[in-house]
Amino acid sequence: MKRSYNPFKGPFHDTYAIGFRLYLPGAINWRHRTIAGVSWNGVDQEAFFFSPDGLALPLKANPWELPELIRRNAVRREFSSVHGTGHFAMNAGRLTSLKSLGMSDWVTYWLVDQSGGYANDPAVWQRITEQDLVVEKTASKRIHHDMRLTSDLTGYVDECVAQRREQMAVEHRRRCGEDSKILAWLKGETPPPLFANAQEAA
Repeated sequence: MKRSYNPFKGPFHDTYAIGFRLYLPGAINWRHRTIAGVSWNGVDQEAFFFSPDGLALPLKANPWELPELIRRNAVRREFSSVHGTGHFAMNAGRLTSLKSLGMSDWVTYWLVDQSGGYANDPAVWQRITEQDLVVEKTASKRIHHDMRLTSDLTGYVDECVAQRREQMAVEHRRRCGEDSKILAWLKGETPPPLFANAQEAA
């Protein structure tokens, strides 16, 4: 059997360069950019990836590498099912037809234990922030010592930690805003037009 040419490497291709990825334990994970699982038809080599909220993601599967990713990362599976709703999901008519004919070629896999949560959750972000600030505190003490600064150590460390906390808060607001836009897009919700009418455009 001759293998068809695949124009990209890796188990999937992020066609819009959004930054979709598998959940990384111990890292900062954003809910609407995380791949929760994939519904895979190994016969036709077709896949539908989905988010933790069950929204289909615009990813193209590499049929030669996806099975290995599934073998390494699947935490559970469901036979004869296709998951994923929203703008990039399987066409409703086709899904209805598949259900009536049988879906034995499809298996849905949930990937990687995602119980650590997502940075969108304030409690998770608080934990991430506190861990980061412990590192910042240690680093600022070392810098104060190594540079032989004459300023008060406690005041210097407190200022560094406060600046880092503010940087992280700004970053969190920015990333949450981006993630909200991604969520709306995956649902098929379109933003209002740039100009409400032609007069505003003029």
